[in-house]
Amino acid sequence: MGLSFHYKGKLRTPQSLKKMIEEVTDICKANKWEFAIFDDTFPNNTFTIEPNKDKVYGIFFTPPKCETVDITFLSNGKLCAAYNLELNKNLEKLEDDIYLYFLSVKTQYCGPGIHKLLIPIFDYLNKNYFEDFEFRDEGQFWETRDEKLLEETFDRYSNLINSFDSALEHIPILEGESIETYILRMAEIVKNNNHE
Repeated sequence: MGLSFHYKGKLRTPQSLKKMIEEVTDICKANKWEFAIFDDTFPNNTFTIEPNKDKVYGIFFTPPKCETVDITFLSNGKLCAAYNLELNKNLEKLEDDIYLYFLSVKTQYCGPGIHKLLIPIFDYLNKNYFEDFEFRDEGQFWETRDEKLLEETFDRYSNLINSFDSALEHIPILEGESIETYILRMAEIVKNNNHE
């Protein structure tokens, strides 16, 4: 649980990978964010039809108190988080996992400032490097650029998380109650408390 954004897409051309990595590296250095680079050139500078299960291309970085942001690709040019590849290496065909190409980044704990800073980075990458790009922002900043709405959404998520934590701490599980029933009961209590 926590405010996140989600994205998917494809690198427009295999030849642009190295330049994109250089530009993202510059952004990371300017912001003092940790980053790591995978391979920066696709084999024969082309995309493959079937993705290679053993290689990831691109860069990932981690702003403070934020989940890692993957700008990483499979050999077919599609965005894919490195952890998704690791989870799916045992599949006969990687595409058997319908979530393989969906990436998510939780920004709940880094706050609206970092969240707001990441959106123009994705704007730039989308305009210059991506195609078939989709971005869904639970903070609605991608769609609206409304800072007040983003801050209100962060506050609402924080209140829900804090309420749920408090409910778990102060309301014990009932004897014979299943964990599923307990969680549903806690969610109902939190929902009712946050609508008062």
